[in-house]
Amino acid sequence: MAVRTEKWRAGTPCWAELAADDVEVAKAFYGPLLGWSFERSVSEHRLVVATVEGAEAAGITEVHEDTPTGWLVHFATDNLQATADSVVAHDGQVLLPPQAAGTRGRRAVACDPTGAPFGLWQAGDAVGGEHTRAPGSFVWDDLRTPNPSVAREFYSQVFGFANAPLPAEMGGGDDYQTYSFPDQSWPLGGMGPMMGDLESAPYWLVYFQVRSIVAALEFAESTGAHIDQRDFETQFGRMAALRDPFGNRFWLMEPSAN
Repeated sequence: MAVRTEKWRAGTPCWAELAADDVEVAKAFYGPLLGWSFERSVSEHRLVVATVEGAEAAGITEVHEDTPTGWLVHFATDNLQATADSVVAHDGQVLLPPQAAGTRGRRAVACDPTGAPFGLWQAGDAVGGEHTRAPGSFVWDDLRTPNPSVAREFYSQVFGFANAPLPAEMGGGDDYQTYSFPDQSWPLGGMGPMMGDLESAPYWLVYFQVRSIVAALEFAESTGAHIDQRDFETQFGRMAALRDPFGNRFWLMEPSAN
């Protein structure tokens, strides 16, 4: 298990947080599914922190009026107010203005020009995700939007991302592109069309790593969760698309052995 202690580079998707209708139900589902333990944040009282061997993996809060429901991807920033101003300057919206999250840091919630909400995180005591590259960690993110080109331009202006088509042999096509920092070759995530999910509003999709996708799906089905796409092989490993007991979308990934 890799544990991160340094703050994430500005622009990195660094934290995933779920706004759930019932935190206890969410804990009962995601705990066994992803191997999470839970502790109440001391400084941000509405937050329950999911941990793996003491390292922070994700967060769960109860739904409240100033944040979207479901999973929310947060991007790191070194200057929260300046990033929020840049969001507005490039035709996005700030849904939750910059504010303190106890001693953990400062956060805001924004919306891109295509309608997809996302979070901003300026680290204080908490860097964001500490548990990385291991079962139970947040490992990938996709933007699903009917206007990928507009979204790519927006995030490139706000965070300085470079975009690249995914090669056809790796599942590329349909206007899906990865995004990364210009000085790094490894992508941070992807942006693409709704991929058949035409009834939903645009959203950022989160992916979590698991040790066994077969075991994870067996557990998910036993709880009444919905399997949108049963596990299938990709060049990155086995993947599956699910909805939790509240109907929130997320994906699971079991990395390839080699």
